[in-house]
Amino acid sequence: MLARNIELYNFGKDYIWTKVTELESDYEGNHIKEGSAEGTLDAWFLHLAEGIDESSRAEFDVLVQNDLLVEEIVVIHGTGLTQTEFSALGDVGGSLAWSPTSNLLLYGDTTDVATAKAEGVNIMIGPDWAPSGSKSSMHELKTADWWDENVLGDIFTDFELVQTISTNVVDAIGWSDHTGRIQAGLAADFVVLDTFNADPYRNVIDAVDPDVRLVVVGGLAVYGDVDIMQAMDDEIEIIEGVGFTKATDITYDGVPEAQQTFAEMFTALQECNQGKSVPIEYLFTLGDDRYFDVLNRSQSFQNGRTIDLWSDYYDIELDENGHRVGGTVGGADPIETNITNGNNNGNGNGGTNPVPEPELPVLWDTYGPRGATLAHPTTIAEGIHLEACTSDNGQTTPDDKELLCGAILVVMQPTDECMNLDGWFCQLEVEDAVAVPGKLCDDSGTFPSQVTCRDAWSYLDVEDDNTNPEPEPEPEEPKSWTEGPLFWVAAISLVGLLVASIVMINNNLRNEDDNEE
Repeated sequence: MLARNIELYNFGKDYIWTKVTELESDYEGNHIKEGSAEGTLDAWFLHLAEGIDESSRAEFDVLVQNDLLVEEIVVIHGTGLTQTEFSALGDVGGSLAWSPTSNLLLYGDTTDVATAKAEGVNIMIGPDWAPSGSKSSMHELKTADWWDENVLGDIFTDFELVQTISTNVVDAIGWSDHTGRIQAGLAADFVVLDTFNADPYRNVIDAVDPDVRLVVVGGLAVYGDVDIMQAMDDEIEIIEGVGFTKATDITYDGVPEAQQTFAEMFTALQECNQGKSVPIEYLFTLGDDRYFDVLNRSQSFQNGRTIDLWSDYYDIELDENGHRVGGTVGGADPIETNITNGNNNGNGNGGTNPVPEPELPVLWDTYGPRGATLAHPTTIAEGIHLEACTSDNGQTTPDDKELLCGAILVVMQPTDECMNLDGWFCQLEVEDAVAVPGKLCDDSGTFPSQVTCRDAWSYLDVEDDNTNPEPEPEPEEPKSWTEGPLFWVAAISLVGLLVASIVMINNNLRNEDDNEE
């Protein structure tokens, strides 16, 4: 979902083979031998020696006897291997996939990575499978770090540990010319983390779920903080963690395996799990109390040790927005770092701490149209000024609509440069904002790197001039005076007068009769 799957088609080829079952003594593996000889094999992932007994170690002998110890091999686990086997593996340039969490849970011990390292084996880390493994390489890295510090005596530097989940992996599978490093010409596959440690490699090792700000695969933003994903993608799904929120988009046109939303995937899993005694795993590691409880109570995982990964790595405080307190995103003071290689890490302000950046809204207010065409000062609170759009937003405008767009440029850090937005804006201060109505960011003009741009667009209904006007209502025929309310008032009054007259006449007649008597 959030990474490249080695078992699928990647970079125009599918030269990776896997074998999960036991390596039988008569296994020939001719496709492996031929692929290695012909250059059509990038990697062979082989579950081998997953155990700590002699039978597990002896699987390696089958590998050698059947001429299957090739350069492209990646031994998964290798828990039962010794110096002899690791020496042979290192000699051919083979690799080892180390899964310490799963090994410790199942066997109470893990692979002799110290010997593997000494013998020149390329080591990478993987979380193994769901029943006994961890949720991600990010968490598996912490088990490896704990083992290195408390058992091996710090034989791996922080840099070397980070290599086990990055460059060592792509080097093992023959993808070094395609991805694995941030450099021109390679695929844009990378992760952006919050900064809370001055050492970038220790920062990676200690990072937990809320610290992941952005995941990009092939230049596509697939996961990260809500504000970042909203700025890069208009079809995100919200995923709630315990105390933090993330967003994802894993559906992309033209990618056959990217047609199912996260919600659809999760619903399918829930349907499959109906009636089962074990619930679906909580997606994240932070907040999964059950997971840490299992580790802490597991006799094989502990095996006379005290491995408390929650206290060592996950006992952190999050702010009300779900960011780590003490990180740069969580409102802490910027971190001073001396790891700059003489270029101040790109800050460009002489080594001083950067000025706190203004807070930008996740969803911007918009206003307009007002008939304006020129850039003008504005404020963050006022929002984005929309006018008839002169930029191409890549969308087809319906015939009955008019496309409106606009951009706002905000000064995020001090700068001595000016903005040229069909007019010059200079002497800029942090939080100053300039509205560019009718244009998107790409067409707004030129501005320094300390200025950020946000844009928005919408459609306005257009009135059709050819539409026949609604006919005026026909004048009503004048009503008869008998149909009006005055008629009834008059009628009632006359009836009352008539009744009164009859009563009076009757009284007079009675009086006359009395007089005659």
